[in-house]
Amino acid sequence: MMNLVYVVVGVIGLFILLQLSVKLRGWFRKGKPAPKVNGKLGREIQKGSKVVAYFYSPTCRACHVQESYFPKVEEKFKNIVKINAGKEPDVARAFGVMGTPTTVIIEKGKIKNYFVGAVAAGKLLKSLN
Repeated sequence: MMNLVYVVVGVIGLFILLQLSVKLRGWFRKGKPAPKVNGKLGREIQKGSKVVAYFYSPTCRACHVQESYFPKVEEKFKNIVKINAGKEPDVARAFGVMGTPTTVIIEKGKIKNYFVGAVAAGKLLKSLN
């Protein structure tokens, strides 16, 4: 019986460590130069524009929640580039995306903020100001 408890605690601990490592990887990217990529996102980064790079996948339930927040955000900020991580894996890999949704705010060619998971509209707008 005690062995089962150890296994369950070990699995829960592993899950928590995995989640923490994903969050920390994003946190360590803040302030670093945005990677060079092609397409609309690459052009916006080269211009030095403030841009939101939103990585999603069509089958991701959390992505559907995240996208429901976008109308509020788009009222105040229009420069959002949506990237299907499955169709553009090179771009997702360049930004270190390990799961969707991931939202990256880039300003003057540097990563200003990096969010893993669904982000409320208020938090996203606050980060854009």
